Order: sequence, then structure tokens, then C-alpha cells
Amino acid sequence: MSVRLKLLSILPKLMAVGLRRFNSLLNEFPEARTRSMVLRLYDAAGNQVAFWLGFEGDRPVVKEVDPRNPPFATTEVSMHIDVFLKILKGRLDFRAAYLYDLIDIKSNDGLPSTYHILLWSAFWDRLVELLR
Repeated sequence: MSVRLKLLSILPKLMAVGLRRFNSLLNEFPEARTRSMVLRLYDAAGNQVAFWLGFEGDRPVVKEVDPRNPPFATTEVSMHIDVFLKILKGRLDFRAAYLYDLIDIKSNDGLPSTYHILLWSAFWDRLVELLR
């Protein structure tokens, strides 16, 4: 099954969180205003989809980008689509997935990768709570 088809299983819940709770999520993570992320999801067949999450001015933006040539982001996170879905459904912890080498995190702003892991793991934890 393709990456896009698998995303459909969680997309309605993600959209609901985005529409109803995104501002409260941003208030919990004020440092997010200076951070951005390219989230790259792939499947076993090599298909990829990528999203850029960040701010343009004061407006939060999530947009699909070319996975082979994404715009600059302070962090790049890559993972298999099944790992992504397990994290969002609360079946796998983001930190555990990183420790088991199921997630690749790249820092593009000179800060250590461990900083990005801690920052984004708190965000993923809260997002999982909101999706329940």
C-alpha cells in the first residue's frame, strides 16, 4: 500500500487537531515559532512524501514539499510510514523509535541532534494525547 493511502488512516484526526487545537498546541511549545521540520515518510518500495512544518511570519504552515529537494528546515525527520502511524496511534514511543534506529533525525541549525530529539519528542507526546 502506498504512503499516501496509509496516511489516509490518520489524516482526518490530524486535520481535526489542526483545526481545533493547533493554537493551544503552539502555546504549549512557544519555541516552535523558531523551529521548522521537514518530515519525510517512506515505504518499503521507496515511495516518499515530505511535509514542511514551520512558520511564515506569525502563521503556522504545513505543506507538502518535494522529498528530493525540500526547503530549509532546522530539523529533518525521516521514518517509515508504518513507524509514523504507530507513533501517532500511541503504539510506539518517539524516543524508543529513535533509539531503535527507526527514525533518522538531522540537525540543520548547528544544534546537537539530541536537542531536536528532546524538543520534538515532547511535541509528539502531546500530539498523541490530542489524537486519542
